[in-house]
Amino acid sequence: MRVTATVPASSANLGPGFDCFGLALDLCNEVTLDLDARPAVAWQGEGGAELPTDGSDLVSRAIAAAAERAGREAPAGAIRGVNRIPLERGLGSSAAAAVAGVALANAALRLGLEPTHVLEIAAGLEGHPDNAAAAVFGGFTMVLDDGVVGRFDPDPDLRPALFVPSDARVSTEAAREALPATVPHAEAAANAGHAALTAVALLHDPGLLPRAMRDRLHQDVRLALVPEVRATFDRLREAGLAVCVSGSGPSLLAFERDDVVTPDPSEGWTVLRVPVRASGVDIREG
Repeated sequence: MRVTATVPASSANLGPGFDCFGLALDLCNEVTLDLDARPAVAWQGEGGAELPTDGSDLVSRAIAAAAERAGREAPAGAIRGVNRIPLERGLGSSAAAAVAGVALANAALRLGLEPTHVLEIAAGLEGHPDNAAAAVFGGFTMVLDDGVVGRFDPDPDLRPALFVPSDARVSTEAAREALPATVPHAEAAANAGHAALTAVALLHDPGLLPRAMRDRLHQDVRLALVPEVRATFDRLREAGLAVCVSGSGPSLLAFERDDVVTPDPSEGWTVLRVPVRASGVDIREG
């Protein structure tokens, strides 16, 4: 038996939707579990040479966690991954790995897990339900701290563009540690308003995004960690584009428009124009 999980990249936060908003993007990793092959782990593509092959990778740990939750042994077989999501760039690569592992275990062991259970296990391992929700459900997602998830189809005119720096990396842990322990009430209130308007803009009126997608909780702190990214962020915003730090960064997510010329980034950047992915993780057998 062979099962393959296709799971999308995701951009979390989307500016003011800190630890809540997620957007699935049509940039997908594929991970195959071959139960008829000798146990082994192999990776190709983005970061393939950096990932462990001794079974300590997040896909393998997610497979084991899903099996353990069901009181079963983890299925033994060969794991082969093709990675297209850059590592440590704020594009949900860890969430994609965790979701892929849980979905593979669910299919291989016939566990019958509902999507909300896949999310619960994956987020418990990876620690970021905003990314994991988008990877599981696709589209635009909102996840609350009690696990409630809303999934929506965003406006079809959205034109996401990812600005991915070649050299800069920011670990999620470093980005999280840089955040202040408390924020002023006025800043929190402002973010709530911008988050609400951002959701409306994503769903119904993308023209509102340049004004709506402003954040006062995390972006300035995280951009200070990577000044070269701050410069590109400012250029995109000054041009009139809606732009945010993707997840914990350092990648940026902008939304392009016909009436705005997108500035060319400086050397050392890759621009990926990928649409929103309507579906989340997909499993096929054979």
